[in-house]
Amino acid sequence: MYINSQMTKTKKSLLSTLITLCVLYIGVCVYFYNIQNSILFAPRPLPENHSFTYDFNFEERRFGVTDDATIHAIHAKVSDSSKGLVIYFHGNAGNNDTSPAKFNLFMNEGYDVLYPDYRGFGKSTGNLKNEEDLVGDMKIVYSEMTKEYEESEIFIVGYSMGSGVAAQVTAANNPKGLMIWTPYYSMIDMKNASYPFLPSFLVRYPLRTDLALQKIKEPITIFYAENDQVLPVERAIKLNQFLDENDQHYMLKGQGHNGVFLNNEVRQRVPRILNNK
Repeated sequence: MYINSQMTKTKKSLLSTLITLCVLYIGVCVYFYNIQNSILFAPRPLPENHSFTYDFNFEERRFGVTDDATIHAIHAKVSDSSKGLVIYFHGNAGNNDTSPAKFNLFMNEGYDVLYPDYRGFGKSTGNLKNEEDLVGDMKIVYSEMTKEYEESEIFIVGYSMGSGVAAQVTAANNPKGLMIWTPYYSMIDMKNASYPFLPSFLVRYPLRTDLALQKIKEPITIFYAENDQVLPVERAIKLNQFLDENDQHYMLKGQGHNGVFLNNEVRQRVPRILNNK
């Protein structure tokens, strides 16, 4: 009797411990799901009366994406007739009041530039809840710009988090080409690197660049930063397996995550990339 009683107590203790661990794990999962926006995004809103001081010709554009969300963008235009349009999807921080050098890199080659902000960034309104908001908004922006530019004249560029957005938008359309800077394999891969014990279905922004690249027929160019301390390059270079003979990839020696638009190699190669040479 004593032995049976002890075994029963042990089983109850183990069951109680297991239940406690399960509850804690579920709590961690719920917490991770709810705080993803604060982990992933660092927006910098701007007041509606904010004035931009760019010294090139530009206008502020607004794109209604839902009843309660509007995307604001800076549309910079070259003085002469343009060769086309570069749509630049920025990273997870800041807004489109940024370094004019980002615009000039493409405008110097005769391209107009559209620089949209995601919901909650700059003057864009609304809240991001999932990937459909993030990527879906930019697909709408792209669609609207095809009313003003031929698709064959639109080039998509994405930096950091925006590289995944750019890849998704390109995969759903037929632009002239895609260029991504300091990319990542996917946000699920990033989750696996930091939180491998959490299930992938919790990721609200999967941003599967790996899948998107496999759907893209247009030329793809990837610039990796050798000293990227934000998005580990050793994980990102797995994207190379999805490139073909029409695509290119470059490792920027000594380059960190920030300031890619100022890198000499990038500035030397951009003219040929925009012209698909």
